Amino acid sequence: MPQSTDFTQCAAEYLGNASLIAKWNYTGPVRLVQPNPSTQITFAGCKALCGTGNDWYPWSTSSGFITTWVLPLLGNLLQAPFESNAFWRTVKLVARYLGSPMAGLTYILWNIEVSGKCALFVDMAIPYDGPVPDENSDFASMRDSFYLLMNINQYGMKPGISLTKEAEGLLRIMLFGKDLRLLGSKKSLDTARRKLVQELRSNRRRGVVPVFISTLWFLFSLGISIQSAFGYLGDNAQAHDLAVGLFMSWFPILILCSIVDRNPAAADDIQRKINKLVDLVCNSLQDETVREGFILSFRDLAESQRMAYWVEKIAHRAEHIKGDFFRHFAGQGRARFHYGAAYAILIDIEKAYVADHGRNWLALEREARTSLVLGRADQGLVWFDGRLLWQIVSAVICVAGTSTGAFILSFFTPTVGLNCRSGSYLIFNVIAFALLMAELAVWAYTSPNRQQRIQQGKIFSELQAGNEAQFLPAESTSKSWFTQFLWMVERLMVKFLTLPISLLPLENRRAKSRKVEAVLARHFLAVQQLTLRHYVERYFLTPAEMVNTVWLVYLIMSQALGAFNNCVCKTRMWGSGAGYLDFTQWDYSNSSLVGRYWIIGTTISCSLMGIGMIYLLIEWCLQSHLSTENYADAMRGLQNARRFRRYTYWSRYPASVLVLGIDHVMGALRMRHGSQRRTLRWTKDPHFQPKVGETLLRISTRMHQLPSQKERGMDHEGTNQAFVDEVKSGEV
Repeated sequence: MPQSTDFTQCAAEYLGNASLIAKWNYTGPVRLVQPNPSTQITFAGCKALCGTGNDWYPWSTSSGFITTWVLPLLGNLLQAPFESNAFWRTVKLVARYLGSPMAGLTYILWNIEVSGKCALFVDMAIPYDGPVPDENSDFASMRDSFYLLMNINQYGMKPGISLTKEAEGLLRIMLFGKDLRLLGSKKSLDTARRKLVQELRSNRRRGVVPVFISTLWFLFSLGISIQSAFGYLGDNAQAHDLAVGLFMSWFPILILCSIVDRNPAAADDIQRKINKLVDLVCNSLQDETVREGFILSFRDLAESQRMAYWVEKIAHRAEHIKGDFFRHFAGQGRARFHYGAAYAILIDIEKAYVADHGRNWLALEREARTSLVLGRADQGLVWFDGRLLWQIVSAVICVAGTSTGAFILSFFTPTVGLNCRSGSYLIFNVIAFALLMAELAVWAYTSPNRQQRIQQGKIFSELQAGNEAQFLPAESTSKSWFTQFLWMVERLMVKFLTLPISLLPLENRRAKSRKVEAVLARHFLAVQQLTLRHYVERYFLTPAEMVNTVWLVYLIMSQALGAFNNCVCKTRMWGSGAGYLDFTQWDYSNSSLVGRYWIIGTTISCSLMGIGMIYLLIEWCLQSHLSTENYADAMRGLQNARRFRRYTYWSRYPASVLVLGIDHVMGALRMRHGSQRRTLRWTKDPHFQPKVGETLLRISTRMHQLPSQKERGMDHEGTNQAFVDEVKSGEV
């Protein structure tokens, strides 16, 4: 075991010793310091003179670091949204938050986007200046519906049937239906939904104040560290302590997200209650009398026939939908490949009714409710959406951006270059980014939409070939090959583990050997039944997150104890070229340029952290009226949110105009498949009517209205067919 190193003693021995300087002096390139062979020693000389051990910090320095950073970080970690009586799920959540923060933050930001859209729909449902409806109004019922939608978005769904359009249609009936009589219950659907939402609000996890306190504790520690680093400008130990705080600046943002993306106090109990309501709706629609009564309730509306047909289709699939439709709690980034049910429903009802009617879209309540129930159901409950790109980019910028400040500070603190500290920050971010990309790649590859497109392409090719094409079973062949590989591994494991039993003088060796074989057979049978997502999650993503978490803990504790104070780290041997150490700069830098880089790194990390926290606080204020249990308090919160949106409207206006113009241009160029996406934007007026940029919007709107080549061809075909019919009728 290498002995401890004392760089102070090494410096005293080297400086002024002509023989040592002549033997070990460094004459290569240097950065931010003046070249001086009499004070600069090579890496080989450092090892020979100082040894290969660490120059450990004294307890006073280590305890100061622990008090400044380790305890605030633990305080933040304790405010994470853990589940009670779920030890291994808690361990996995900690590993996910610490080992793969980019992926976890992506899912959380997506959930916040969904809940923000729900809050916007509720805000726009009634006039801006009109009186606030009472607690028994249709508006209050619609507010409950969107809050319920927020909650079901946090749960995973039953595989297979949840991808169908009928499943989405049934959820819309459960969320927005009003006149459906529940079979076996004296309550109407509206009453049962209101009772469930009351329980959801009362069971919403409290404890927002401790989250704020732990965040303020971290900010206070960061402020002290910044003051110490710049108050003692040049002290390398203070700079590296500050770098750790800047490196972890993404962590309080991740924990602060839990005040918006909040979990229930008893997630399993809430899941059972939501599934109970789903089953009640399914049973009611399966009853012919109840179903006919529900259809008669909207017979006077324009969409009555289409609505009746849609209800019949949903009732036909209801038997497959009911029975634990919502499976496990997947909110707050704890579950991979979780898209949720809410966004697909929100996009459907936005295109079908809400966006076209704008402010006060609930004025015609029966028409609005029918349109929300009917919707469009273009693609069913989509599980992967390109609009996740904004959340992915934001998560990467949040984690990598705050870490960049720490990297700059450590990189440009002498000895300048890639060293143990800056290299460790880089490794952590590379692993986190690789985990995010791997997870998204598997998610996209195994997306049901992709599989559906592949299947449709095969069917189309078969039809073009006149039903003579024979398809090679590529997927089954791959599965068969993998099954054979697992079978070979199983046989090898059985022989390897049963061999000691057969050799040792044990009683009932044959029975024990058969018992081991049975256990291994059950294990490999379970492995063979896993999907690709489960394979990747179990054997790559989760272990890699654990490894990255251990690396993060090692990085922080190494800085706390001084494990980076050795010749390898001090001579920046991670970078290119020969390493060196300047004995006049190893613990205190007198270069005037160092302070500039410290300012740049600190500014980058603090700015990004501040932007992230401000965004979360704004979203918390804008969305809190949905989750507030007291209705009067909720309406006061809604009025405050409206005033804030009105006074800050100018800051969002340019982006709204630009996005609207881009949407129209993309629609005109047919770059967006499917029906046109209509977006609801907040406005005080009945509709979003921009004054500035009006010419851009007018041109883009006209472009969007131009028919495509395909549509023109269809029109010509229709005209030609009409002409043929006319000629035939004339001949007759």
